[in-house]
Amino acid sequence: MGILDRAISVFRPDPSPPIAAPRGLARDEVERRLAGEDRSLAGLDLTGADLSGMDLEGANLSGAKLRDANLTKANLTGANLTGALLCNADLTGATLENATLRDANCVRTGAFSPPTLAEANLSGADLTGAELTRANLHRATLTGAILDEAGLNHADLRGVHAGGARFRGANLRHAQLDEATLSGANLDEADLVRAACRGANFSGASLVRANLAGAVLEGADLSSAVLRDAQLDGVVVRGASLRGASFAGADLDGISLDGADVEGADFTGSYNYRAPAVT
Repeated sequence: MGILDRAISVFRPDPSPPIAAPRGLARDEVERRLAGEDRSLAGLDLTGADLSGMDLEGANLSGAKLRDANLTKANLTGANLTGALLCNADLTGATLENATLRDANCVRTGAFSPPTLAEANLSGADLTGAELTRANLHRATLTGAILDEAGLNHADLRGVHAGGARFRGANLRHAQLDEATLSGANLDEADLVRAACRGANFSGASLVRANLAGAVLEGADLSSAVLRDAQLDGVVVRGASLRGASFAGADLDGISLDGADVEGADFTGSYNYRAPAVT
């Protein structure tokens, strides 16, 4: 080969296709590890893994990288997902009853890549401090779940069933909660600024010191709810039921109660209270 031929060969592209880097463990390897006594997948890279429909009950997935993983209809009952990375993971229809998702997050290279948890069953799950900004939880079941200090701003929580759930100090700014069921839930000190809560059921819920400034509660049920010391400036409550609710110490600046049912509501000690117009 001449000098010119050798020079050309240096720059000629290799006709053989590049070998793709593996994206996490293969499904059969995951199943092999699950057969172990401790069922541990802790800290493993499961990026892009197909775990759909898999039985992961009681599995340890703490710290696992589940970016882009397919977990649709997987059984994660009682699983430990503490600190798991859930960027763009698909958990549609998955069962996560009593699972632990403390500090799970969806942050990738400084941006949010939210997981999909639509219609997932998270009853009794612990999501304390989980970062689920913009996550899709449409029609998910969160009955009795713990979401204290969770990041759920801009999350889709439409139609969720979250009766008796805890959202203390949670960030629900701009969240979509239309037609959500939150009866008896604890949302003390939660941030619901400009949240959309049309037709939502907050009956008997605790919203002590919660910030609902600019929230839309049109047609919502807040009967017997406790909104003591809450920030309610500019809230829309047209057609809402406020029967028997407590607003002691709440800031009602800019709120119009016209068209709302306020029978038996307690506004003692509230600020900027203006009685609804008599029709």
